[in-house]
Amino acid sequence: MDDSQSLKQEISRFVPLMTAADFCDRNGRDIEGKEAIVDSRRRLTWAQVKELSDRLALGFMALGLERQGRVLVQLPNCAELFLVRLACEKAGLRLITVSPSLRFAELSPIVQFTRPEAIIIPYEHRGFNYYELLERILVPELKYVVVAGQHVPSGSFSLGVILGAAPNRSEVSERLRRRRHTILDVCQIGTTSGSTGIPKCVEVPLYTRLLTGGIQSRRFGVNSSDTLAAVTSIVTGTADAMVYNAGCQLGARIVLLDHFSLEETCSTLQAERVTVIPLVPTMLVRMMAFERLSRYKMALRVIINHGASLPFHQGAEVETRLGSRIMQAYGTVDCGGISCTSWDDPEEVRWGTVGCPLDGNELRIVDCEGRPVCPGEVGHLQVRGLHTQARFFNDPDRNASRRREGYFDLQEFGRMDEKGNLALAGREQDLIIRGGQNIYPNDVESALLQHPNISEACVIGIPDPEMGERVCAYVVCRGRQGIALSELTSFLESRGLAKFKWPERLEVVSSLPKVASGYKPDKKRLKRDFLS
Repeated sequence: MDDSQSLKQEISRFVPLMTAADFCDRNGRDIEGKEAIVDSRRRLTWAQVKELSDRLALGFMALGLERQGRVLVQLPNCAELFLVRLACEKAGLRLITVSPSLRFAELSPIVQFTRPEAIIIPYEHRGFNYYELLERILVPELKYVVVAGQHVPSGSFSLGVILGAAPNRSEVSERLRRRRHTILDVCQIGTTSGSTGIPKCVEVPLYTRLLTGGIQSRRFGVNSSDTLAAVTSIVTGTADAMVYNAGCQLGARIVLLDHFSLEETCSTLQAERVTVIPLVPTMLVRMMAFERLSRYKMALRVIINHGASLPFHQGAEVETRLGSRIMQAYGTVDCGGISCTSWDDPEEVRWGTVGCPLDGNELRIVDCEGRPVCPGEVGHLQVRGLHTQARFFNDPDRNASRRREGYFDLQEFGRMDEKGNLALAGREQDLIIRGGQNIYPNDVESALLQHPNISEACVIGIPDPEMGERVCAYVVCRGRQGIALSELTSFLESRGLAKFKWPERLEVVSSLPKVASGYKPDKKRLKRDFLS
């Protein structure tokens, strides 16, 4: 048996050997009239999703894009983004997925590095002109600019026109059969926010995210009768695995929100009777602070926290106020899905950990010498397995440096309990060393967030000539009431937090700067601003 057959056999233990596009075509045949995708402008059945994704795939081929041709997409959550993903699978293209929140500083190095032949963008979205941005970062390989929406500049192609073209049905099946990706192929090149120098672009085999979505849906108790919603982008993270990949597998109904605002999000969740949604902690914090939250009668059954750790007490608050069950999912763009909780896990596991490794993964925690640590001890996280087979695009040195003995170095700290549940302690680069003692920011941030007057917290290390580093806490307070450092340290003492971890400097701010994705505090910027 060759390697590909062995891999297929291993994958088939968990999910069928089908891509999201294969599932879409099945749904278009078996549940053709069922509503599939809802966004702010349209409603599509599974039959329409199949038809439109076929048209789009053939349209890409008609432009002259060859198999394995690279297409960059920077669209907000919408039906068109969902269809573009399916179409690229059907046309055998490589789709470079970029968050709509990225701007010139992040997007330019990604475009320069990946050299796409086609780019798909909105002309404008929420007051930002994407077409003007693109004109600043053109590369010689770029032949086709495809614009979504009514305003299509001269020299560009209209995504709407491509979707409206009716192909010759007798040719569709055979032409797409020859071009489409299989489950082992790389279709997506995922991206992070980018940086100076070589950006982090990751080749993602299709089966990895399908596996993650399939196993997550079983652990979370999600099925075809659920309505899944995404407000974080469906090209990354849990929205990618659960809403795009698992949504297609299940033939579920999918609601796409193109941005997060409290009024619009809560109104949509209520009106569409959404039962499952992935959210990041910042969104959950803002929902809990929303004065009019109780006016909305939502049907949420499962809320999946992802992107960052959720403090224990916030999980409890969400479940109490919304009547839904909090689940946790952990993964990275760099390698893939890693772990998640399960429906039947007790509260202390669902609120305080990111669960056990996904089926098909192995997770180990080691010390600085590479030796396994005991349960409950903090160490360096390493993972290997079916979900974690992404590779850095055109970057062999980074691939070699991040993998040891088949394990991917996550560059994060964590601890595991006796039952195999993982609790995150923070990224290695954020570790604070004060007088020779290691301080994991997650531990301090979780304690700070238990204070009733603090809605957000971020802890960084600041240089100190005596101790090496000291702890600085940035906090966002609820309402207009502030907080003093002495009050904060008294509170932490009452919570039993060791004194060497207490913040020695406090900055009360109106908001925390976020990374380009908009979901996590930007600790690099906080450190830079502090030192400037």
